[in-house]
Amino acid sequence: MRVLLLVSAAAVIFAGSAEAWGPDGHRMISTLAIQALPDDVPAFLRTPEAAEEAGYLGPEADRERGAGGEFDAEHSPAHFVDVEDDLTVLGGPKLDGLPPTREKYDYMLNAKKTNQYKAGYLPYAIEDGFELLAKDLAYWRVDVWGEQNGKTEAERAWYAKDRLMREAIALHDLGAWSHFVGDGSMPLHASVHYNGWGKKYPNPEGFTNAKIHTPFESPYVHANITEQDIKPLVAAYRDCACDIAKRTADYLIADQAQVVPLYRLEMAGAFAKPTPEGKAFVAQRLAAGVAELRDMIVDAWRLSDTLGVGYPEKKVSDVEAGRADPYEELSY
Repeated sequence: MRVLLLVSAAAVIFAGSAEAWGPDGHRMISTLAIQALPDDVPAFLRTPEAAEEAGYLGPEADRERGAGGEFDAEHSPAHFVDVEDDLTVLGGPKLDGLPPTREKYDYMLNAKKTNQYKAGYLPYAIEDGFELLAKDLAYWRVDVWGEQNGKTEAERAWYAKDRLMREAIALHDLGAWSHFVGDGSMPLHASVHYNGWGKKYPNPEGFTNAKIHTPFESPYVHANITEQDIKPLVAAYRDCACDIAKRTADYLIADQAQVVPLYRLEMAGAFAKPTPEGKAFVAQRLAAGVAELRDMIVDAWRLSDTLGVGYPEKKVSDVEAGRADPYEELSY
């Protein structure tokens, strides 16, 4: 009996910590996004080694699960957001009208007798990683300038060393963050119908209430999808002319719109015994993750020259124009 109880508990824990696309899907999203970067993005982000590192780190946020109670309680809700059919998050703020910070998001959810840890905060995990990458690239821009324009040989050597360190930091931050962008292309990570339709929701089409989450993602992708299935489906870069909050909302709304098509395919048996329609659906969602990750990396690079570095802050644009040198602020 004790063994049976332990097995049952483990099954519950596993079901509550489903791993989005699984290691294969996340690895392919992260790798292919790097390979699809345009030439105007810094070369260190476009090397085969960078693609390999991003692919390795893509599944990392799932590997970290089980680090401890405090870690899991804080980080597990970063992987999802429970969006209702009316595009509200558990009846609170709408997905296309989220407040600018997690603090305000949590406050609005509290008014609906819930919170960010129950509802999930995937939009903020995506925005957070984007902003960090843009800041990394702002420092990299300054290092590149200083390596050529430092006042002394010692200063130029310091900038050169800092550039190498910054490249390592940026690649790590990018790879770790790529996981959450990948989560955003998986429909069950942006819906209240995340593991069966749910008995409390209207279900006129008779969708399953079985726990379909884990079988749909990780085992299905591992058995049926390759990079060659995804590459032809990756869309061209989309300049949304918007900030990261708007881009993220658009991305997750498009993902949530695929929940009903997914359940229809499941009802037709497309995932139990793989069909061309089921395989095409999954490959398209993975390709959406690749395109969005690539586009966000491009946007982070373009944003980076508008940011500042050091304290007191100096604008990157001023540094690159030769109007400021942050060596004193950065090197001590």
